[in-house]
Amino acid sequence: MRIGIDLDNTIIDYTEAFLFGARQLKLIPENWEGQKEDLKQFVQSHSEGELNWQRLQGRVYGQWIHHAKLFSGVFRFLWRCRQRGWETIVVSHKTEHGHFDSKKILLRDAARKFLYSCHVFGSHEEDLLDEIKFEPTREQKIQAINDFQCDVFIDDLPEILEHRNFPLSTKRILFDSSNQSKTNRLERVRSWDDLATMLLGDWSELELNNLAESCGFSAVKVIQTVTGGGNSQIFKCHTEVGNEIALKIYPADSKHDRLRSEYDGIKTIRSKCILKVPKPLGVNRDLETTVFRWVDGETVIKPTFEDIDKTVEFLSSLHRCRNQIEFNDFPNASAACFSGQQIEEQIISRLEILSREENDSLNLFLNKEFFDILKKMQKQAKDIWPNKEYDLIINRSKQILSPSDFGFHNALRKRNGSLVFLDFEYFGWDDPVKLMCDFAFHPGMELSESIRKYWFKATLNLYGYEILKRLTASWPLYGLCWVLIMLNEFRSDIWKRRCAANPMMIDSRSELELRQLERSRQLLKLIDNSVQTQTFDFM
Repeated sequence: MRIGIDLDNTIIDYTEAFLFGARQLKLIPENWEGQKEDLKQFVQSHSEGELNWQRLQGRVYGQWIHHAKLFSGVFRFLWRCRQRGWETIVVSHKTEHGHFDSKKILLRDAARKFLYSCHVFGSHEEDLLDEIKFEPTREQKIQAINDFQCDVFIDDLPEILEHRNFPLSTKRILFDSSNQSKTNRLERVRSWDDLATMLLGDWSELELNNLAESCGFSAVKVIQTVTGGGNSQIFKCHTEVGNEIALKIYPADSKHDRLRSEYDGIKTIRSKCILKVPKPLGVNRDLETTVFRWVDGETVIKPTFEDIDKTVEFLSSLHRCRNQIEFNDFPNASAACFSGQQIEEQIISRLEILSREENDSLNLFLNKEFFDILKKMQKQAKDIWPNKEYDLIINRSKQILSPSDFGFHNALRKRNGSLVFLDFEYFGWDDPVKLMCDFAFHPGMELSESIRKYWFKATLNLYGYEILKRLTASWPLYGLCWVLIMLNEFRSDIWKRRCAANPMMIDSRSELELRQLERSRQLLKLIDNSVQTQTFDFM
């Protein structure tokens, strides 16, 4: 196979570089956030917008390229191609200099240096790219694709792939990471994991052995694929000396560094305060892969009050660990919320994504059942929020280190009765109220009302009753977040990721969608009824 790939906005993710550059040129307010397409529209909507956008592009692709990064999953995709002996060639439409660049920085040299710094190309022992070809015009780029006789070409621009001169023998794949393209004539992927699933398929035994070796473990034997998770891929292996290890491959995620959260977080936790987490043994950050010591244990199916005590004891140890210097600059937990407004924004964001899916049952539920209760809960939260500070972000002194996706669904009971807590991919700084609510609402656990109340009282004792008013105001909103999270099976992007981690799910989507829709409906009714009856009085 010969794989041809575009460079800018396909291999290289310029999101952060464009935001940096736009702030440097004062084209956006300091606190503005958004994707590249949003930024382009914002800049072009103002005076001299097109000229300012071209000026920004020229600086980003040259002077500020070091603020860019590889798209998550690119390195691993190229590495797997190399394992299989496939050729990978970059063909890029890139001029010598950027628009309005008085420094005349050579854009092609800047791109080569960037790829070298990412260990992808340029005098490394094993370059992952066979060749890079720059062309000054789109027509010449298309001719180069034809000359290389690529079996596949991947590009973020439909106008390249749909060009009348594009070679008919080359498979065309649109890389649409932001899901913005309107074309229906092209095969489309949203991540490099999607591409890997499409072109490479399942991991081979050779790839897995070499992956483990890259993390420091040679001559391992892969015993089985662990399909319990819906995101990361986990393989149970044993080493040449008979030890059992977990080889974990993280999904491409441009919004949250899962590997850093889990591997670095657990490494610090184990070394400083707590042993009730898996022991980290090896890591390859380029390949977004880690190795942990395998943990044997039983799933906690029917949690008891004693299990809640053990869980809160773990959180108490973690809370004492938060002042370690290693956590000073640690990132926020995934989907962290530090104000009422941020909870509301998260709900709206999830709603917007779900509303893009063309599903009558889903849209009927959102429009006829969800929206009315959302409006009611928003008003109530703002009315009773402590000191009316709904928009105010709580400061670091009130934040905690949160495992985020925390609960008995991510815990194992060992033979001696102790609990080991797993899965810290979303670990980071967060509001204790969010942790408390997420634990109580998580659909992966069946908690009785008495267990829920016991959990809230135990965690209030841990984190302090001064958060009680914020908890009372915000728990219905967090519940509504979970109503939407349970509908993720309707999202095409998440469904692809689920199937990549567990191919056994492919034929069960319709059944899962119906089940999740009913569970969401029941949770929505529970929230509404609990607010009216004050079931969650927390006292």
